[in-house]
Amino acid sequence: MSNVNLSTIGNLVQVVSMLSNLRVLHLSKCELVFPHTPIVHSNLTSLQMLDLSASGVDTLNPSYWFWDVGTIRNLDLSYNEISEPFPDAMGNMTSLEALHLGGNCLTNLKSKALRNLCNLRELTLSGNSINQDLPEFLEGLPHCAWSKMELLDLTHTNISGEIPKWIEQWTDLSILQLSFNRLVGSIPREVGVLNKLSKLYLDGNQFNGSISEEHLGSLVNLEELDLSYNSLHMVISSNWTPPFKLQLAYFPSSKLGPQFPLWLKGQSDVIYLDISDAGIVGHLPDWFWAVFSNVQYLNISCNQISGRLPSTLEFMSSAMPIVVYLNSNMLTGSLPQLPRFLVELDISRNLLSGPLPQNFGAPFLHNLLLSENSINGTIPVHFCKLQGLNVLDLAKNRLIGRFPNCAEVSMGTRKLNATFSATALILYKNNLSGDISFLQSCPELILLDLAHNKFTGGLPTWIAERVPDLSFLQLRHNMFSGSIPIQLTQLAYLQYLDLAYNRISGFVPHTLANMKAMTQDHTPRLDNPLSRYGRTGLSEEYDWSIYDGSLEVVTKGQYLDYTSSLVYMVGLDLSCINLVGEIPVEITSLVNMKSLNISHNQFSGKIPETIGFLGSLESLDLSCNELSGGIPSSFSNMTMLSKLNLSYNNLSGRVPYIGNDYLCGPPLSRNCSGTEVINGGNLDEHQAETRYFYLGLAAGFVMGLWVVFVVFLFGKRFRVAYFHLFDKLLRAIQVSMTWNPQTAMEDQRIEP
Repeated sequence: MSNVNLSTIGNLVQVVSMLSNLRVLHLSKCELVFPHTPIVHSNLTSLQMLDLSASGVDTLNPSYWFWDVGTIRNLDLSYNEISEPFPDAMGNMTSLEALHLGGNCLTNLKSKALRNLCNLRELTLSGNSINQDLPEFLEGLPHCAWSKMELLDLTHTNISGEIPKWIEQWTDLSILQLSFNRLVGSIPREVGVLNKLSKLYLDGNQFNGSISEEHLGSLVNLEELDLSYNSLHMVISSNWTPPFKLQLAYFPSSKLGPQFPLWLKGQSDVIYLDISDAGIVGHLPDWFWAVFSNVQYLNISCNQISGRLPSTLEFMSSAMPIVVYLNSNMLTGSLPQLPRFLVELDISRNLLSGPLPQNFGAPFLHNLLLSENSINGTIPVHFCKLQGLNVLDLAKNRLIGRFPNCAEVSMGTRKLNATFSATALILYKNNLSGDISFLQSCPELILLDLAHNKFTGGLPTWIAERVPDLSFLQLRHNMFSGSIPIQLTQLAYLQYLDLAYNRISGFVPHTLANMKAMTQDHTPRLDNPLSRYGRTGLSEEYDWSIYDGSLEVVTKGQYLDYTSSLVYMVGLDLSCINLVGEIPVEITSLVNMKSLNISHNQFSGKIPETIGFLGSLESLDLSCNELSGGIPSSFSNMTMLSKLNLSYNNLSGRVPYIGNDYLCGPPLSRNCSGTEVINGGNLDEHQAETRYFYLGLAAGFVMGLWVVFVVFLFGKRFRVAYFHLFDKLLRAIQVSMTWNPQTAMEDQRIEP
């Protein structure tokens, strides 16, 4: 009855308890309501399997009816809301062979409560808090079950310490999962004695030392091995032939290099391979693509692997979705023909060259990241045909021409009239040109980065209508002209806008307050499309709506790379264009901004008095304008500010910023008049502080001179030594002044 809502059935337990021949009962995800009183007359004399996973159980109350069913062999209470320790009643279930309690909130678990369960073969406690050393916890489990235990899952249970060498006594162990804990030390060779192991997960700990053939040589049944994110070094001979056939091999951030691990050559059954950031240097072996032609997940990124990509990868024949990460290496060649079922490919930060193929296959492609290569030529219209495309990153290449307008793409004699389906389009730092009318066929865009290209034309007035979900828009360093359209401020999700270094002119729209994403408290919300970004890692249901690349954002006067934190970036950059007029007071309503740069324009008038409303600002640049008047006192409200630039304006007042000729007061030479406020004080107070400074300086000089005089007056030994030194210096000066070089040379010649 799994997945059936039984929350309204009040007598379910009474009815079920009368089924004397019932052997298996599945009540997973049923929202059960348990009575807290025991069932006196229970006829469940044959029940062996009870599944109550994810059913809303919030306690291990000893009065629950199933504790007295002595025939239960498999009890599944995983993914509930249980938070207290094991009840004593659990120790009486001596027939229990499998106990699953993962995904609860159990704390300070004492394994001794299970000491009578001599038939126990499977124990899963993942996601709970054991808070013990591993040897201590294992020692508390029933010794009579050690040699029978087949599955032990302590993933993410906050266990610490080392793996004990007597783990070899668990001779039937088939699955050992100790991931994401605080385990330390080296992995004992005794683990290699467990020849029935099929799955070994030790990832996400603090293990160190080396892994050799001795650790793995007897694991003939091993199918899944995960040693990732430790400080392990795999010291394995290049001619070693493993006795196992892995299906999952995960070694990211483990040291497999510097040579490519040749022992992988025989692992043709691998479906999931990750050797990223493994310190591998050198050429990719010729056999690599043939051996791993059946992978569904392949990650060799962040190494220094060289070699030329094959002309085609169509031989990767897996009928399942394929994910391939080759980024941050030294691979050469051009983009090959891609496998039919490829859904994500990252070859960014390599040495690829040549043009993009006009048709590279992969009709189901979701994410394609090719940034930071040397790809040239134009962008093919093939992207318009990829209706599942979510992320396209072509940044930092040598592409030229226009981006295809999918609404105008022709197939034979008729127009395709397609849309570009991506939500993220990154074309940063290329040589692309033309206008941006292609955006009319990009209705799903959330993130658009066209910076550092040669795009021209005006900013479109239809952008809010045609691209309503746009949240991140970066157009800096192009040749856009015209004015900023009011319609741009109607983008409800727009949280970052960068128009710097263009030919835009005119006034800033007074409708800035319409940009709600910059005015509201910015915690990522489900209705904000940009909050969908951020890699969750490989899972059974892969989230294709991700972007894990980095974007360069100018803030605090420098280029900074943002990845998953981009969702928190809220900013406005209108610098280095030709804006005029006063700074609109509406700009101070964008209270969620972290960065504001309107420098190098022709803004005049005063800084808005309400500028202090921008309390979240970390960087503010108003420099190189024609601003006048004083600096508002509300600046003191911007407590998050770490970079402030007001230089080269016509500001007046007492704060000494370079380039403002009308500023006054120390240390500037120009005196101030009146009773203007200085750091919360008045002019008289400032003048008094100045007088006290000079009086203190004079008093210090007099005091120092008096100390010297007293020493010479009463210290005869110091006085004699001082004058003796003074006489020697005086004689030396006299000699140097009367010394004749020619006479000295003659003296040297007549010297015997």
